[in-house]
Amino acid sequence: MSVEQIEINGLVAALLKLEPWQLAALGGLGFIAYCVYYHQSRKIDLPSVGIEPGIFGPWKAAINFVHNSDALIKEGYYKYGKKGQAFKVATPARYMVLFSDPKMIKELWQTDESIMSFAKAGQERIASDYTLSRDLGAHPYHIEIILKNLTNRLSSILPEVFDELIKSFEDNTSITSAWTPVHNFSVMLKCISRTTNRLFVGLPLCRNEDYLNHCIEFATAASRGGATIDMFPFFMQPLVAKFFANRDKALAKVIAHVGPLFVERQKKMKELGEAWTDRPNDAVQWILEAAPPGTNLKDMCLRILFLNFAAIHTTSFSVLQVLYDLAAHPEYQEPLRQEIEAVVTQFGGWTKQALTAMKKLDSVLRESQRTSGVTILTGMRKAMKNHTFSDGTRVPKGTWVLAPTLAIHGDKDIYEDGLKWEGFRFSKMREQPGQEAKLQMVSGSTEYLAFGTGKHACPGRFFAANELKVLVAYIILNYEFKFEDGKRPENKYYAYSCVPDLKAEMMYRERGDRHQSFANNCLPRD
Repeated sequence: MSVEQIEINGLVAALLKLEPWQLAALGGLGFIAYCVYYHQSRKIDLPSVGIEPGIFGPWKAAINFVHNSDALIKEGYYKYGKKGQAFKVATPARYMVLFSDPKMIKELWQTDESIMSFAKAGQERIASDYTLSRDLGAHPYHIEIILKNLTNRLSSILPEVFDELIKSFEDNTSITSAWTPVHNFSVMLKCISRTTNRLFVGLPLCRNEDYLNHCIEFATAASRGGATIDMFPFFMQPLVAKFFANRDKALAKVIAHVGPLFVERQKKMKELGEAWTDRPNDAVQWILEAAPPGTNLKDMCLRILFLNFAAIHTTSFSVLQVLYDLAAHPEYQEPLRQEIEAVVTQFGGWTKQALTAMKKLDSVLRESQRTSGVTILTGMRKAMKNHTFSDGTRVPKGTWVLAPTLAIHGDKDIYEDGLKWEGFRFSKMREQPGQEAKLQMVSGSTEYLAFGTGKHACPGRFFAANELKVLVAYIILNYEFKFEDGKRPENKYYAYSCVPDLKAEMMYRERGDRHQSFANNCLPRD
């Protein structure tokens, strides 16, 4: 069943539970919402795509966006965006204005937060007031946790990343020297959730199935619920949230499992103060040290839930896309294995510097993000007041403004054979003078928007990139893999998201020389 079918079935099931008067009230609100929506569309004087003639044209286009967003955005990009003209796209909750011109994308990113807000758009995107907590937006100290700890302490936490990724992959697969089918998504989901929680809550809790299952279920439900709630106008969202926002069960589990860690650490910090020099290096400790005085246990546990929500599916989808690309192009696997062996030998082990030096592997990851990134739109901002950009584009208060990421990434005038996946595209480009640092996986520009750029670029991208490198490198060193029919499963596009096939199986078999590999034998293990 597709993602959009799950959303629609869930909505129908929820509606069937309503009393007649509730259905009538919802219908009335829907009519009011349509009137507001139609009036709003008149205020944005830009060309539109996907809108049929007639009074209900914009409404039909908005519904069409949910399951046909990629085609609509590409239509607008090639009709208007490539000519430097902004255009608008209808979604169920709002009109969006899209900039494709590099100059205007930079201007959007550089406009002050009080005018074009990244934070407010992000909160609306996941309906965080309902799926998480209003306090997350009011006191976003968890963002600083990612920037300060996950990024700046990469070298010190790498051994734990290696250890948990390897253990979790082996624990969840039974691959032999014969070709073995593996359901990739379930394995990657478990690998990523265990590894991220190794850094969030530490051992042994990161391997607790009950805790992990609730974190995964919450990440899935919050993503689905947030997307559904966001389809409705703001005045209808409290009602819709009653049926689609369900954080309490997962939060109760997190409090039960992680709560005692917070309490124990708080007690130790109070008793020892600065004398406690061997403090754990995990998110529980980071939150305790960053939280404002008087922060309650529930709020701190919500931060753990948010970190899981932010990390689990985005990284799982990303590694899935890379493995799908490499399975569909198995000729890349041996050159990558050779690079990994050579680099680890050169650096005498698996260091942060060694991972950085794996240019072909980095190129493969960047290319998969270019062609199959998690989101097809990036750089979202919400207009906090009426605003006119330097090109004359006027956006009313409340409008979202974004860049059409996937359309830009596939433009043949920017990337030769832009719709084709070429794993070593960027490693070849990095051989040119001045391109070495600009074309790494984590580097952004107006032509490569996978992580955004500037002060609002994805704060967890450095950790995610290294996590992906470690897992993919380990798999390449130890296994061969392919699709049985040789064909890559197609992506699905749901509103803002690019979703890989979550049911596809890949065939794996052990490499005969895996135990003789120098790089493999150097892998850090606890």
